[in-house]
Amino acid sequence: MSDFIWNMLRRVWQAGAVANDRLFRHGCDFSRWATQEELGFAESAGNQYQPSDGGLKKLLKKFHITPEDAIIDIGCGKGKAMYLMSRFPFGRIAGYDLSEQLAETANENFQKLGLTGCRAFQGDAAVFDGYDEYNYIYMFNAVPEEVFIRTVGHILDSVRRRPRVCVFIYLNPVYDRYLQEETPFRLIGEQNHPIPWFRYRWYQVGPLNR
Repeated sequence: MSDFIWNMLRRVWQAGAVANDRLFRHGCDFSRWATQEELGFAESAGNQYQPSDGGLKKLLKKFHITPEDAIIDIGCGKGKAMYLMSRFPFGRIAGYDLSEQLAETANENFQKLGLTGCRAFQGDAAVFDGYDEYNYIYMFNAVPEEVFIRTVGHILDSVRRRPRVCVFIYLNPVYDRYLQEETPFRLIGEQNHPIPWFRYRWYQVGPLNR
C-alpha cells in the first residue's frame, strides 16, 4: 500500500471515529492518533497512539468473565480498550501508558462516561512489574521489541511469584513468534482481519514453578 493511499485511509478512518466519539461517547477523545514526538517520548520507548478497534468486544465474549477476573491494558492510551472492557463484569480494569498526557485523557474520558471502575495511570512497560492482581493482560502493539521482551519477562516473573493462569490478549501481534518460541505462553485463539493491525491473538500461561 502506497504512503499516499495509507495516509488518505488514515484520515478518513480518523474523521469517522472522531465524529463517532462526539455523537455517541459524550464528546470523549478516544480516536485521534498521536505520534511519539507529540507525546514527548522516543520511538525506542514506545509506539505511537492509535485506539483499539471494536473487535475486542467480540473477542471478550469468548471468555467466561466474572467479577473475580481483573484485566490490565499495557499502553492504554486514551482508554478505548478499557471502555470496551467495561462492558464485561471484570472486577478490576486498569491500564497504564508511558505518556502521562494520554493517561490523563483516558481518565477524563472515563469521567465523562461515568465509568468509575476504570483507572489509567502513567507507567513505563520496560520497568513496570505490578501484574500480580491481574489474570488478563491486554496490549495493542504498544512497544518496540526490546521493551516487549522486558515486559513479557515482568509478566512471567509475576506468574511465578503468584502462580495462576494468565491470559494475554494481543492486538496486532507483531512479536507473536517470540511469545510462541521463546516463552511459556501458548497460543489458544485468534481473530483474523484483512487489515493486519486489527488481528488478535491470545495466549495462556501458568501456573509456573518459582
